[in-house]
Amino acid sequence: MEKKRKGIIGLASLLAVSSALLLSQQTQVMTANALRLDLRPLDVIPPGECAVTALAIGADGYLYGGTSGERAHLFVMNPKWGQVFPLGHLPGEKSIYHSLAAGPDGFLYIGTSLAQEGRIDERGRDVLAAYKTYKGGHIYQFDPEKERDSRVSMQKPDPNRTLPFANDLGVPVPGEGIVSLLMGEDRLFGVTFPNGHFFVVNIKSGKAEDLGPICAGPLIEEPFKSVPRALVRDAKGRVWGAGDFGAMFYYEPAEGKVVSLPRVRLPAELGREYKTILDAAVLGPDGQVYGGTSDGFIFRFNPENMSIVNLGKPQWQYRIRGLAFSRSGDLYGVGGERGGAARMFVLRKNGGGYENLGLLDVNRMPFYAWLAYEAESMITGPDGTIFIGETGRLAHLYLLFPWER
Repeated sequence: MEKKRKGIIGLASLLAVSSALLLSQQTQVMTANALRLDLRPLDVIPPGECAVTALAIGADGYLYGGTSGERAHLFVMNPKWGQVFPLGHLPGEKSIYHSLAAGPDGFLYIGTSLAQEGRIDERGRDVLAAYKTYKGGHIYQFDPEKERDSRVSMQKPDPNRTLPFANDLGVPVPGEGIVSLLMGEDRLFGVTFPNGHFFVVNIKSGKAEDLGPICAGPLIEEPFKSVPRALVRDAKGRVWGAGDFGAMFYYEPAEGKVVSLPRVRLPAELGREYKTILDAAVLGPDGQVYGGTSDGFIFRFNPENMSIVNLGKPQWQYRIRGLAFSRSGDLYGVGGERGGAARMFVLRKNGGGYENLGLLDVNRMPFYAWLAYEAESMITGPDGTIFIGETGRLAHLYLLFPWER
């Protein structure tokens, strides 16, 4: 009897310690106020073509979005009115994936690729096979002002419309799709898939320079291996990304070359270092780079002393799909694996743990309601609204109105 009592006490003590450890690692749960989240339907773009995989704020303050699917579309939303308007599709193009950049010249630059979502049971091998006969992703220069001036008042949206005023600047890297695009003052910086080439395009001359791969070849079971889904430009004009084993690299404009930093690596789960991918990144108000990895970690990188701080995991799932700062300096994010439900979180500037903001779920019954399962893009608008792009067959644009704790 005494042994049994001791066993029960020991088990109770173990459970108490285990519970304390679990609680110490738990993300703080703060469900988002339902009135802080809304959506806009993209029903003007056909199902299977409306997955929002790129977002950008134009020089005019409008929100622009690119889609992936059977056809790649471009749409616009005037934040003042909140109406989504389809601008047209790019003939022969399947995807605008993380490759939408707004120039200071008022133009919008679009990079194209094949669709990146393959069959789950194929683990992406089918995506990799499709690129064997691919001629290469194009860069288009789109003129929003001319499109607006040409638009007939009260014009009915036409999903079969070809995107007007889009000048084809060509293929920067033959045989490669464009999966990350960033705007500089007079140059575009990008990364390709599947072989991860870093390229620079002079937008005045249209000349493209291929600086070669920033990572090794893709793994057959993980074709996105080491190819960054985001690039960030710091205050000095350097362009930052991450390649093999999550090792940081930067492009030095003054020297026109890519510099690798093999010892400066993104956080990763033990044994998965070789699979680490830069999933999302944004320049913070403090001049440091904040990013998310394919393993679901958030990190802070200081471009000056080139040091990385692991800020932990806001959720148990892999993938950080998007990051954006509110105007008050809080870091918002959305994450989640394919086939799972997308969840939002926030890291406050005044410290503390992550706050779990719940699902991308809008319920305005009896008028409309929708729960998003996957998201792929996130950006902050001029008025502080954070936009999130859903990537389902029937996709929506979500609007998050940040608040301080």
